[in-house]
Amino acid sequence: MNEAKPQARRRSRTSDKVQLTRDNWLDAAAGEIAAGGFGHLRVLTLSKKLGVTRGSFYWHFRDHEDLVVSFLDRWRDRRLHELRYWKPEGENTAEELRQILELLLTDAARNVRRLQVELAVRDFARRDAYAAKIVAEVDEARISQNCILFQHISKDPQRTRDLSLLLYVATIGSQVVLTGRSDDDNAIGRIEDLMARVVMGFKEDR
Repeated sequence: MNEAKPQARRRSRTSDKVQLTRDNWLDAAAGEIAAGGFGHLRVLTLSKKLGVTRGSFYWHFRDHEDLVVSFLDRWRDRRLHELRYWKPEGENTAEELRQILELLLTDAARNVRRLQVELAVRDFARRDAYAAKIVAEVDEARISQNCILFQHISKDPQRTRDLSLLLYVATIGSQVVLTGRSDDDNAIGRIEDLMARVVMGFKEDR
């Protein structure tokens, strides 16, 4: 009986490594960042919320900076991966535009935490060089995705780029306004329609 207790303690100490993954820690970090930004991110707080010791954290990350960099990398990778699901095909530009707007605005309006994290990342990028690099990569990928769509509206590369930037800026701004208003589908629909009509109005001069 006396010898079994130390063994049980050793198992409980190592169970953190078995039960938690890096993604578990990063998911918990997302909650803290959404709630108060990167300045709110504390290893001890995460450990308590996950119900483990800080030893579990150091099994997965070197230090706090490694956690932050890993979080930013995962945020970028997930944002880039999402672009695969709404890549324009060019068959019907107007219809594809409306589908994209519905995805970016209607769906985003129902995900408050997602926007909170994105805003926190962008705020952090104002004072952290690596975060700024990550945000720039995501912005460029999103704008380039829009360019694929608008190449079917205009043959002018500058006009295409301008339309893509206009749509991107308008989308980000609309997400800020609409997030949390999932009960007001009419307002969301009106903004989607307005954005589509404005963007589609910028066609080649005849």
